[in-house]
Amino acid sequence: MSIADNTLFLRLAGPMQSWGTSSRLQLRRTDAYPSKSGVLGMVLCAKGVPREDSPKELGPLTPLLMGVRVDRAGTSDWDYHTVGAKIGIRTAKGKIKRTGNTKDGPIETLLSRREYLYDASFLVALHGSADDIDACASALDNPVWPIFLGRKCCVPAEPVFAGLGTFDGLTDALSSISWRRRIGPIDRDDRSATRTLKSFIEHPPGSPPPDGARLVYDVPTAFGFHNHGCRWVVAREVTVSVAADYNRPPAREPRKKIPDQTRIDVESRDAGLCVFCKQPFDHLHHLTYERMNHELPGDLVSLCRLCHDACNMLECARPPGSPRVDPTDPAQRPAILRQVQRLVEGRRLGRRRELLEAVRGAATDLLDDAPDTNVTVHTLESNKGAGWWAR
Repeated sequence: MSIADNTLFLRLAGPMQSWGTSSRLQLRRTDAYPSKSGVLGMVLCAKGVPREDSPKELGPLTPLLMGVRVDRAGTSDWDYHTVGAKIGIRTAKGKIKRTGNTKDGPIETLLSRREYLYDASFLVALHGSADDIDACASALDNPVWPIFLGRKCCVPAEPVFAGLGTFDGLTDALSSISWRRRIGPIDRDDRSATRTLKSFIEHPPGSPPPDGARLVYDVPTAFGFHNHGCRWVVAREVTVSVAADYNRPPAREPRKKIPDQTRIDVESRDAGLCVFCKQPFDHLHHLTYERMNHELPGDLVSLCRLCHDACNMLECARPPGSPRVDPTDPAQRPAILRQVQRLVEGRRLGRRRELLEAVRGAATDLLDDAPDTNVTVHTLESNKGAGWWAR
């Protein structure tokens, strides 16, 4: 960390967030972007400051100017909560509330509705003296207590500490960090090189606020009490560059084909039939991957689709590094047969479900005319030289 750094960046992203500035009693709303009291509360949480010591610690932090860039606005929705179950909620006179206002009735439970932001992401910048910024950065980089996004149930999806920098103002700071797409299908709507985002910049005190500024009461003086100062917030737009896609999996090298001559030799050796059930084959099954892309005929066997699926499912249940399933090995044939039977039963059930859905969609009774989908599974001994199951 450089001594000259005067700006701290925080990445506030998670499945749920809540930033209330006007919530009271049972109805707890959230603002559309993080509040200053919520952000400074995270800083004190990272420092391990208890509530009773918050007035002293907030003294050098409240002068810091704060800006918020909305990378993803998210969606808002409500959740249902109960508060005070078997603990009790006190009245204005300090007594425990009872159901029905009776002295001996059960303890009253408070019903509360709370609003959250879902799937939102914000870039927050704190701008001020280098010493205060450095102290906040050190705490967020190695927090004493867990950090949450407004409420304890709102866990960050990525590290909150997002770096430091030196800037003349909050607008320059928020414009310096590139916007990142998430996985391609989610943010595929915009493939441009730049993106214009909403931002909310705190206006410095001591000068008249510009037109359209909003007065927000979210400057904390002490935590644990509803006692907040005010500040002017200006809504603006910033244009930022678009970085590489976020969380995009690396491109896989295209798999090469099995050599044509090897494929011809295996098909000729197996007479175009599955080596397990003697039905026409659909796939070439690898017995080993030691000579990948340079296979020899002994590395492959012919299998039909059902037998190939059964072998693959058996391999998935084995520990990593185990040998491949060999359908020509007599010792492995009973296990393969049991797996094939499971697949046949599952597909029969799936076919029945498809017929039922078709009947319900047509609103008529067609079961009497439905084709018979039963699949008969015989033993290998009763069908030597022929397919032991009927397709």
